[in-house]
Amino acid sequence: MIAEYNKKSYELKGEKCILSSVGEKDIGKFVKWLTSRKINRYLSRDYSGLTLSQEKKWFKETRKSSSIMYFGIYALENKNKKLIGSTSLMKIDNDNKNAEFGIVIGDKSYWGKGIGAESARLISGFGFNVMGLNSIYLAVDEANKAGQKAYKRAGFKKAGLLREHAKRKNYFSSAIIMDMTKKDFKNGA
Repeated sequence: MIAEYNKKSYELKGEKCILSSVGEKDIGKFVKWLTSRKINRYLSRDYSGLTLSQEKKWFKETRKSSSIMYFGIYALENKNKKLIGSTSLMKIDNDNKNAEFGIVIGDKSYWGKGIGAESARLISGFGFNVMGLNSIYLAVDEANKAGQKAYKRAGFKKAGLLREHAKRKNYFSSAIIMDMTKKDFKNGA
């Protein structure tokens, strides 16, 4: 799904950003961002060889999928919206009421401005309050200190460690598992 849940479109507004739908016209930006070495280094898989046709195929499949809730992240600039990345709830498990959180801020000029944490809070609130989830989890590369800090500010807590979890070019990196429950979110985690 692309910013659509139960056949209804959503736009989530924060102070620094808006989470909203993305269109096929935006796919080229995502290919550029995901193939960037600096962005790619902490992602769960290597996208350095990603092509426009692969991303178009993924986009088309995602539009039909009920196991992913996907939003573009738009920075607010003088009442204008600028697409700078995306965030999602993936692997949605309606039986167990949980999902995996993911985020990419592709426009590096927006790193360190609190948009990642705000996006995480917005989509988590959507997951808990609209989708009825009870738990949202993520895996963050152990070396990604900025990401860990943003997730903590958003209310995620460290839950464990997956040792040597992701294959990098010359080594395996470990991933920190973080999660947040609906109760944590309601209590201002």
